[in-house]
Amino acid sequence: MWDVLLDAFLDSLKVFPFLILLYIVIEVVEEKVSTSQKFIKYTNGKYATVVGAALGLIPQCGFSVVASDLYAKKYIKMGTMLAIFIATSDEAIPIILSNPSQAYLIFPILAIKFVYALIIGYGVDLIGNLINKKKLNVEIIPPEEAINEHISGCCGHHVEEKRSTIHQFFIHPLIHSLKILAYIFVVNFVLGTVIFYVGEENVVNFMQSVTWLQPLIVPLVGLIPNCASSVLITQLLLLNGISFGSAVAGLCVNAGIGMAVLFKENKNIKQNLTVVGIMYLSSVLIGYVITLIEMVI
Repeated sequence: MWDVLLDAFLDSLKVFPFLILLYIVIEVVEEKVSTSQKFIKYTNGKYATVVGAALGLIPQCGFSVVASDLYAKKYIKMGTMLAIFIATSDEAIPIILSNPSQAYLIFPILAIKFVYALIIGYGVDLIGNLINKKKLNVEIIPPEEAINEHISGCCGHHVEEKRSTIHQFFIHPLIHSLKILAYIFVVNFVLGTVIFYVGEENVVNFMQSVTWLQPLIVPLVGLIPNCASSVLITQLLLLNGISFGSAVAGLCVNAGIGMAVLFKENKNIKQNLTVVGIMYLSSVLIGYVITLIEMVI
């Protein structure tokens, strides 16, 4: 059992240098893009969904948090927020990159998530306009009225507030990396313990025996508003415990803590439940479509 604990610690530690480097880069990107004035300017208009999906591809949960906050404050449409949610990969990309032999999985995952984010984002706004705009969308506040508002970042700070260079570009990435490292360690230890007692081959065989249920089950895991869910889904994919289609389904519905922020900031429960329903059903759909294609190929 100590071997399982040691292996989980060492496997997790290998990811740490990459994580901290990645989050330093993300801090630079966040400062350049995610101020309230600039973000709202770029996420309004006919290209809002495209911009939102592109930002969501950046491996973090910060933009999904920002999107929830903006939607609750009526600055962006539901379609734009959904595009960011679906495109968000959270911790999946860093974990895959830490496994060079399977790094090729990043490209199809990001491509599918981006295209699907556009389809769902534009589709929701189109249907909302055709049926009843007030049910699915909100009255959008002009960008100039939002300039003085604060938008919460992924760790509770305001993304537009000025912070010291050391705190912003070293301390904050270090803290974020340590948090993710803890999640990865827990997931590795849990998976390692299960495999130790059950056997890796038995785990894989069980998951493969319920192939047709995976696209239903994995998105439920993805709905958990926590980085650990994307870590778990990705680790299962790398262990061949779940199919590629099921993993994509789980990652499409996983928006980090963005979903939790939505329920906290937006008081319209019906809208929030609509978002959850759309996210889950659309993820199940793409999961089954990819699973079918995998079987045919």
